Amino acid sequence: MFAGLPAQAAVPYKTDIVGTEDKTLVSEIKAVARLVTLQDKPPETDDGLRRRAEEDMPRLKEVLHSQGYWQGAVNFDLDTAAAPARVILRIDTGPLYQLRTVSLVTADGSPAPDIASLDPAVFGLKLGGDAKSALVLDAEKKIADEYARRGRPFAKVSGRKVVVDVATKSMSVIYTVDAGPVVQFGPVAIDGLTRLGSDYVERRIAWQQGQKYDRNQVDQTRKLLIDSGLFSSVRITHANSPDQEGQVPMRISLVERPPRSLGGGVAYSTSVGFGAMAFWEDRNLFGGAEKLHLDVVTAQEERDIHANFRKPDFWGKDQDLTTLAEIVDENPIAYLAHRALVYPGLERRFGGIYTVGAGVQLQETRVSDAASGITQTYTLAGLPLFIRRDTRGNVLDPQGGSRESLTLMPSTMLTGNGLSFLVARFNGEVYRRLAEDYLLGGFLGVGTIFGATRDQLPADQRLYAGGGGSLRGYAYQMAGPLAPNNRPLGGRSLVQIGTELTIKLTDKIGLVPFVEAGNVYDSSMPNPTRGLLYDTGLGLKYDTPVGPVQLDVATPLVRRRADGPVQVYISIGQAF
Repeated sequence: MFAGLPAQAAVPYKTDIVGTEDKTLVSEIKAVARLVTLQDKPPETDDGLRRRAEEDMPRLKEVLHSQGYWQGAVNFDLDTAAAPARVILRIDTGPLYQLRTVSLVTADGSPAPDIASLDPAVFGLKLGGDAKSALVLDAEKKIADEYARRGRPFAKVSGRKVVVDVATKSMSVIYTVDAGPVVQFGPVAIDGLTRLGSDYVERRIAWQQGQKYDRNQVDQTRKLLIDSGLFSSVRITHANSPDQEGQVPMRISLVERPPRSLGGGVAYSTSVGFGAMAFWEDRNLFGGAEKLHLDVVTAQEERDIHANFRKPDFWGKDQDLTTLAEIVDENPIAYLAHRALVYPGLERRFGGIYTVGAGVQLQETRVSDAASGITQTYTLAGLPLFIRRDTRGNVLDPQGGSRESLTLMPSTMLTGNGLSFLVARFNGEVYRRLAEDYLLGGFLGVGTIFGATRDQLPADQRLYAGGGGSLRGYAYQMAGPLAPNNRPLGGRSLVQIGTELTIKLTDKIGLVPFVEAGNVYDSSMPNPTRGLLYDTGLGLKYDTPVGPVQLDVATPLVRRRADGPVQVYISIGQAF
């Protein structure tokens, strides 16, 4: 540009997409079209804007093919007289083609070994489903992965032929496959360790040398190492070829995280009010991945000091020693309690989804019942036992699966009247995807106490319902029987059930209507026929890199004099 000449102003514009209601197609077009991705960087001339639109046409035609619209067309209208200029992308999808046949063959045309007879759905290709080129391309990796699960890690797709039949509006695909040899796991090299002992990593290797190669065992090993929280990077690779014995050497490359963390924050909860917390954590205390976590919480209704220690592989692989010690002052609406507690126990994992645990719990408590005004001090010994099953995958944002847990807690008073009782609780939650933009979730909680009446139980040992993770239309501990002073009485049994539907509005925002029911009972078994409390509400969910943040507004449908008209909650992860 010559000195002294003014810079030419850019041509701001707006892009509209018309002609289709296919949300997935529109989303893909927005991701690919430079008219959209570069809209905040407009060209300097009208001709530049036209060139940008013309250059988009071939790539948008490929987007139509990727979504199964093989006769689709894309055109544009340009109005530079408008302010800002307007670009209209006109989409004519044409018919949606269907996938007719999928064949897997070798270079000589014979059926591919091991997998030729498998249903194409294994590779994400559903016969009679949409003929999307994106799925055809994605299937190549899935074919190689399936071979890797069958002992052939060097398999690859060497060719692909796609035939589109305009007359039948269908597509057929032929993959040419090089299956490669069947091999076994060879010796393992581990690198990248500086503080952690290699024996910890070795105990998490799911395969043994000499076994047939299995990609599932490689993935399981990687997950175990990542879930430990000790590594910022886990990479498992194999040699480029097997050795003379048919074994393929393996390498596990690791990058250790800093072993210690220090942090803090402020928060608000309807159960404890405004508060602040600080924590310190060491994830490799003695060089064997021992984890010590200390935290201090101070809030309007609670003051806690917690110490948690976990030693992995205690007396065997997949078995941990866990220890908890805490000093707590808490003042929820039902009681005021000062408690010191210690718990040593063992946890053991089975099959990747089951965990069982047992331990000994001792606590010294002074508690004042807000309903009756009675204060008592007691020493309690308990033997907590639990079994848990978890298939959710992502615990903060489950997209399917379920979690169930059963806890039994036989307890006896070591002081006072020597009261003994048993607490049993079951909790379950399940998630099912109804469609691409709809996720249904539900929860069920049941609890019971045997061996003591409600009035014999200290107030902090009774069962309560209401608040976050329970009946959200009622305040914390308030979904149950109330004393004349409107303080919760608690009970010996409870039932709570709820469901919510997450409706995806955009890639990051979702709407979450929900309805819940439950109550607390004086009897040792819940009896829903004696009346349930109901609530309903609406949540707004926003996906962040660390998990979804959800804002819930709930209202009681069975409103008593002590109940407020609405309750508001903010949670990270699923609301129950």
